Amino acid sequence: MLKKRVMLGLLSAVMLTSVLAGCASSENEKKQSEGNADASQSKMKLTFWNLDENQTDHSVGLDAIKKKFNVDLDFTATSREAMKEKLNLLISSGEIPDWWKEPSFTEYDKFLEQGVAAEIPQELIEQNMPKYMAWLKRYLGEDPFKYIRRDGKIYGLPVIWDIGIDGIQLAFREDWLKKVGITKTPETLEEMEAALTKFRNDDPDGNGKKDTYGITASGENIETLFSAVFGAYDAFPNIFREKNGKIVRGEIEPGAKQALEVLNRWYKNDLIDPEFVVNKGSNVEDKVLTDKIGAVEFYWWSFLPGNAFLGGEQWYDKLAKKHPGFNFAIEGGIKGPDGKYGISQYNPAYASGVMFGKQLEKDHDKMIKYLQIFEATQFDPEIYETLNFGEKGVHWNKSDKGTIEFIAPYTDEKERKKAGIGSYSMAGSFNDYDFQTAYTSDESLRQLAKDTRAKGTRNIDILAPLDKPIYNETQDKLKQYTLQTYIDFITGRKPLSEFDSFVAEWNKMGGDKVLDEAQKIYDENLKS
Repeated sequence: MLKKRVMLGLLSAVMLTSVLAGCASSENEKKQSEGNADASQSKMKLTFWNLDENQTDHSVGLDAIKKKFNVDLDFTATSREAMKEKLNLLISSGEIPDWWKEPSFTEYDKFLEQGVAAEIPQELIEQNMPKYMAWLKRYLGEDPFKYIRRDGKIYGLPVIWDIGIDGIQLAFREDWLKKVGITKTPETLEEMEAALTKFRNDDPDGNGKKDTYGITASGENIETLFSAVFGAYDAFPNIFREKNGKIVRGEIEPGAKQALEVLNRWYKNDLIDPEFVVNKGSNVEDKVLTDKIGAVEFYWWSFLPGNAFLGGEQWYDKLAKKHPGFNFAIEGGIKGPDGKYGISQYNPAYASGVMFGKQLEKDHDKMIKYLQIFEATQFDPEIYETLNFGEKGVHWNKSDKGTIEFIAPYTDEKERKKAGIGSYSMAGSFNDYDFQTAYTSDESLRQLAKDTRAKGTRNIDILAPLDKPIYNETQDKLKQYTLQTYIDFITGRKPLSEFDSFVAEWNKMGGDKVLDEAQKIYDENLKS
């Protein structure tokens, strides 16, 4: 009987323990469930722009961002064309977005006047976007915020077109050089003139006709009109540059007259395509690709195989199909009598940048999350790959050439879009081409691209991003006057003895006031 009571007592104890354990377990699960619900509710929600009708319900890339940064993502859908209108509607209705991208510099200042943009502490950018900062400094120098700082404060994350700063180079057809007996790529004006003369007179295409010219250009823009020749005399028309603290314009410098003398001689000697006056960009391309021109200034990646940098079929590829062993001989410029050289380029700061809504001035935690995600989606290989290409081994693999190779069915862009794989506009503005083209270029050709790009010179309009009211009102008539007069000088319709009269008229038309304004703007914003 005692034994039975003991057994019953033990059974009761076990049952009680089980019940208590079950209650405890149930209570823990309840707490855990509530905790998970709280955690989900406490996740920060960030809003991004969906400008390309991308899949946002399920995406391996977006899921990776959510997991890594412990956030929820929302999207504002609109088109790239309608984004500005959508933004203005939201602001006018009092619903200021967390952020927006790439307003012009004029629009940037307008947003500041409206009081809708947040100040962005520089230390937050430096701490949370170190790779972005390094990228900016490579192209804008040690103070990458110089164009968007107002009253000592930063209100935008600068966006740049980094290949604009050194993109234009001078190329000679290497097969033509060899055909006419030149074994060395021209480096000086004298050597270039000798090559152009042979290109015109020595039948480099071997068709028995005198139908080739040394060089051509487009007569649409003064800054790209035989820029290498002007660069040989350190004169770069239609851009603002600084020399010894003074702002200058190349079109009225003495070096421009020397360059025009060279071009006039070349034109008289039939070395320049006479149709340069009416050429548009498409005409220049057509003449290069139909074997009519031996030298030309254009983007350096056009002179290389497409799979060396941006992908696609470039000028090189099209000509190599017709001419086995084809190559361009590429230079960053041509040396003048004093050893100077260069070509006009574009200021990479083409728009002000990414701006945050005023409300984020009081929510730096949220601003920091955005900064971290901008950095990761544009500069971090793991997130960049997942967002743009999907999961390695499932959606893509590396080819034997070191490029991205999609796995079927994701070789079809429609299938990728369905799976949420593609170019999401997270930051959508910070394109480091050296980083991004590592996925699109053949590994064996990357050094060629790097070495070719390194030849470029960085002669840019240092004031291009800054507001210049007087210049804005005057630039069209000054540019048109300069372009027409230069064409007249080159073709001989006007004698170069009238160059000083041209300069006087340029100043009389408002050029002197433009230079005064430019000097003041430089002194206030960029002078160290």
